[in-house]
Amino acid sequence: MGIFSKIAEGLKKTKENFLGGLQRIFNSFTKIDEELFEELEEQMIMSDIGVETSVEICTRVRKKVKERGITDPNDIMELIYEVISEIMGDDTGLDLSVSPAVIMVIGVNGAGKTTTIGKLCHQFKQEGKKVLVAAADTFRAAAIDQLQVWTDRAGVEIVKHAEGSDPGAVVYDSLEAAKARGCDVVVIDTAGRLHNKKNLMEELKKINRIIDNKAGECSREVLLVLDATTGQNAVSQAKLFSETAPITGIVLTKLDGTAKGGIVISIKNELGIPVKLIGVGEKIDDLQPFDSHMFVDALFDLESAKNKAAEKAVENEADNAAEPEYEEAAEEYDETADTAEEISEDAPAEDLISEETVYEEPQEEVNEAVGEAAEEAEHETISEPEPAAEPEIIPETEAEAVEESDNSAKPEKKKKKGFFSRLFGKKDGDDE
Repeated sequence: MGIFSKIAEGLKKTKENFLGGLQRIFNSFTKIDEELFEELEEQMIMSDIGVETSVEICTRVRKKVKERGITDPNDIMELIYEVISEIMGDDTGLDLSVSPAVIMVIGVNGAGKTTTIGKLCHQFKQEGKKVLVAAADTFRAAAIDQLQVWTDRAGVEIVKHAEGSDPGAVVYDSLEAAKARGCDVVVIDTAGRLHNKKNLMEELKKINRIIDNKAGECSREVLLVLDATTGQNAVSQAKLFSETAPITGIVLTKLDGTAKGGIVISIKNELGIPVKLIGVGEKIDDLQPFDSHMFVDALFDLESAKNKAAEKAVENEADNAAEPEYEEAAEEYDETADTAEEISEDAPAEDLISEETVYEEPQEEVNEAVGEAAEEAEHETISEPEPAAEPEIIPETEAEAVEESDNSAKPEKKKKKGFFSRLFGKKDGDDE
């Protein structure tokens, strides 16, 4: 899985909460008015972007709407993307230019400091750097043992003292050892503390003074580890810690388990402290360098939109490539039909038999279907109509006999007697 995929997966809950809420608002409005912007501010606050940052985003968006003459609410999404991208700005990675680079990790208990140190050491080791870890959290029980497990897993060296010893002494010895061994990076673990723990906050100042004295010319990073699931409480922690230590960057952990990833925007806008690392999982390689542009793209799900657009473009390209073939086939069919029509009109009846050669290619499927129908017809029993009865032929002799019998059957018509017949008693036709 690539870096973007990991960040996008880690921001899944934040994206659903933030982007889904904005889309519902845009779908329910047909015009841009003040009520729309009030809904947007409320949704951003609910996504843990913070009141101050949410108001500023909407103010900038209003200005862009007026400048560009936008009237469709759906076009505001692109403006919000632009404004958040402007707030996040460019990234600043870890400064490891001058060896031994010193990275001090601070934060409250439970934020994930020890886990972050272990993952960070693993990354440095993979890059070929020589790393030394200072176990300066001597206040919390079993903190040293837990850190030992992570350093063994990452394959790096550790400097540790007995539990309850002076953290400043551990830092001093670690810096001396790093210079003697030619280490590239020194990572310092510190005790978890709150603003109301005055002694621990003073101890943090003491460690900073030791680093200034022993490695003032080296590259320095003070990373504040914040739990993303705490939302705006993490912003409050950043404000309080920045009063005691010169924080150079934020490590935002547990980003994959929360819908409050909007605090990244709030921290950058309100404190001006860049987020340098984010935790998007529990595996040893799930600590990723923060990329602000990638973060905003993942938050607005732009990669998914690009993939859909690319798939659509491929489909259109395939359709465009197939279109000439369809046109060629259609033209060929039209030419064949015209030829067949000319033959049927001009050719004699006996030449129409050759017409099947004209339709051979375009009507191949039709001919096959006709052939199959003919084969089926041969196997079926079809009752033929009975032929009409032919007239009976009678020989001539028999015809004459029939005629005589017909005549004999008729009564003989008596002839009228003449005058002499009545006088002498003879008939007119008698022989004399």
